Amino acid sequence: MLSSYAKQWMLGAALAAMVMVSSLAAHAEDTKTNINLAVASNFYGNPPTSSAITDIIAAFEAANPQYTVTVVDNGATGTLADRIINGNELKVDLFLAADTETPQDLLINHLSVVTPYNFSSSFTPPLYTFPYAVGILALLSNTPGVDLSCETGTCGYDPNVYSTVAIADPSLAPYGVAAQTVLTGRYGLTPPLSSNPLVHEYPNITATFNAVIAQTDPVGFVAMSAICSEGHYPTPGNGTSAVAYFSIGSGPTPGVLINNYNPLAQAGIAIRGIVSKPVQKLVGKLTLFQGISQVLRHHKTT
Repeated sequence: MLSSYAKQWMLGAALAAMVMVSSLAAHAEDTKTNINLAVASNFYGNPPTSSAITDIIAAFEAANPQYTVTVVDNGATGTLADRIINGNELKVDLFLAADTETPQDLLINHLSVVTPYNFSSSFTPPLYTFPYAVGILALLSNTPGVDLSCETGTCGYDPNVYSTVAIADPSLAPYGVAAQTVLTGRYGLTPPLSSNPLVHEYPNITATFNAVIAQTDPVGFVAMSAICSEGHYPTPGNGTSAVAYFSIGSGPTPGVLINNYNPLAQAGIAIRGIVSKPVQKLVGKLTLFQGISQVLRHHKTT
């Protein structure tokens, strides 16, 4: 679970975003307003009852009893975006992606489906996207006898040791792109990975996690937020061995750093509903906490 300090930062993100896109359903002060979320798999977690987003929701609802928050969709970032673009049948109010590019693409190329999360005026420009987290990649195993530690094991992935490695589909999931970059750049696997016999691709990061836990693959690249709690990983039930892969990490040569993958900065964007949902006056009473992009660092995924 989240530390109290992390909850403060994450609650800031929730206060600054969730309430800003609250529904027209709250016509009276005693009427609860529901906010529908679409959340990328890495932040939704597995199981979702102990994930980063459920901790945020619990803290937000406790501090704001007039609101409820429902995760109506979760999956790969690209899949969630496609559903929003093609009708938004689940009536998503807020989209939390696993990258910054997808919300930016919605803003630039699909402006009709998004809405500002603030009150804009002649003095205040409309604001659409906002950072909320920085993700970290981790290599996980749940196979007996596999030791990924640097002290007594393989110190991460080794294509000469592990028969297959699970990753999320890079065409759909930002964490899949990060894993692909590590495998091709650091370990020299031959692209395209979709046809590489050493690699098994899954539709999103949760499916990748499930494949590792089911021992379908001996190792797999997953989101650190799915397996870490209070600085410890993997947590009980979430694998038996794991090692973190930071965007910049140390290499085999002392003093030499390796660029493993581009930082997994994550952003959200407010979505225009089937019936237009203007910003509520309540937003004027809110304070945006600074440093939201450091959320996962305070979540101790490092």
